[in-house]
Amino acid sequence: MTLIPSTPWQDIAAAKRQARDALIPEEWRIKPTSADNVIDVPRTCGVLSPKEIEITELDAPTLVEKMVEGKLKSYDVTLAFCKRAAVAQQLTNCLTEIFFTAALENAKKIDEEYARTGTSLGPLHGLPVSLKDNFYVEGVDTTVGFVAWANDPAPKEKESEMTKIMRECGAVLFCKTNVPTAMMIAETYNNVWDYTTNPYNRKCSSGGSSGGESALLALKGSPLGVGTDIGGSIRIPASFCGLYSLKPSFGRFATYGARSGLPGQEAIRSINGPMSTSLDAIELWAKSVVGKEPWYRDPNMLPIPWREVNVPEKLCFGLILDNGMVKPTPPVTRALLQAKKALEAAGHKVVEWSPYKPEEANKIVNQFFQGDGGVKIAQYISLSGETYPEGLSAYKARHEALKSTPPLVGELWDTQTARTAYCKKVLDHWLSSREVTGTGRPFDAVISPVTPHSACPKMAFNDHVAYTSMWNITDYSATTFPVDFVDPSVDAKITHEARNEVEKKIWDRYDAQEVDGAPVSLQLVCQRLEEEKALKLTRLVAKALKSA
Repeated sequence: MTLIPSTPWQDIAAAKRQARDALIPEEWRIKPTSADNVIDVPRTCGVLSPKEIEITELDAPTLVEKMVEGKLKSYDVTLAFCKRAAVAQQLTNCLTEIFFTAALENAKKIDEEYARTGTSLGPLHGLPVSLKDNFYVEGVDTTVGFVAWANDPAPKEKESEMTKIMRECGAVLFCKTNVPTAMMIAETYNNVWDYTTNPYNRKCSSGGSSGGESALLALKGSPLGVGTDIGGSIRIPASFCGLYSLKPSFGRFATYGARSGLPGQEAIRSINGPMSTSLDAIELWAKSVVGKEPWYRDPNMLPIPWREVNVPEKLCFGLILDNGMVKPTPPVTRALLQAKKALEAAGHKVVEWSPYKPEEANKIVNQFFQGDGGVKIAQYISLSGETYPEGLSAYKARHEALKSTPPLVGELWDTQTARTAYCKKVLDHWLSSREVTGTGRPFDAVISPVTPHSACPKMAFNDHVAYTSMWNITDYSATTFPVDFVDPSVDAKITHEARNEVEKKIWDRYDAQEVDGAPVSLQLVCQRLEEEKALKLTRLVAKALKSA
């Protein structure tokens, strides 16, 4: 149910923030800091004991293993991450809904049951897991940044399928994380919860729309989080905060029952996927979810069990240095060349490659996302009377321009026809790479920027998502992986003549000092339904970078 509030929207939002903040115990509060880089504050602030710091520095598979072995208890692990998440919230404003008390009660029950039976609950036994705000969880709101959706807690029967799967895998859910309004902005801010910053440089964005997850995970306030991606919403924040992540093809991981800012927009399908500082954690989550056979609970899922894949000894990667629309800023170009050098040193071939007409993909994406004439978002905004966030100005303009003559279904059909034709051309373009690989195969994977930015300054993303969204249209599998950090001594601005207004804005704003210390990450893309291969090749790339 959506409630139509009579209270001014500013008061509703302020009350939500106050209620959230009141759930952080006084003894977990930290002194304010003016530092830009706060990545080490959880280790030094005094809130966590030395043992709790040690626990929160472990990755998800290790934590599960130690709990199953009886070396750690879920209660102690959950308490440690609740504390660290509380610190992360105070540093970056990454949380929306806090349910630490319920999580600790659940963890205690898990420990008692395990002591009694000796049988683990599942592959995520006792593990704290954070969720993006749009997953329904019993007893808390799912605002997705809309003021009108505040104060409407979900009943148990409304929980998202992914929420249920996490519980069935043995996970302890303990918080939800911030998103931009409608989850349709590449930075994370809204009128309910405000702006989420990047813990490596708080002058920068944590990305969007899973930006609360990325900030929390970077600070190790959670060992494993679940995000969603419809145009880059897992990969962009993961890249901004130096995380591993997986954007699957639609049909692998259950999506049914999650809340959308554009409900019914299914021409480009939103997917769910994992985010973490640990690649092993990403694989653990993927195997765990597929192991629950989601095709028996979500009618859109494909009956594909998790597969072990073998890859050839000598591989060939495509490398996108520039998509022809917006040239990456210097740190990203440096990371691309580092990856190329590392892979070549490991005995693989890397071929510079241009993707198929990303400007066409960009046009199709915008036509789909605004295909209702901006009506849905306008309706939800008007329910509370809140103002449009800056990042949704295009939706506002489209609604105002078309509200008397809304788009017709035939226009949607035309765009879907164009999408399918585009996907065919992308496939043919990829397959034609067998002519240059020297292996007799097309590219085993493509390595690409995630965005033109390392992490953009606050409110300076400037709307270029073509590096990610073209792989949403085509439904290809993709990962992110960290490479380095911005270093002003080597990442100074170079002369570049902009080819369009968006590129000019991004390059005019770029200043290595402003984004100093921000993570620099890349994207690895495989073809449809190749999640296992994507993870295996990401592991190979990460090993090559480490050895370089």
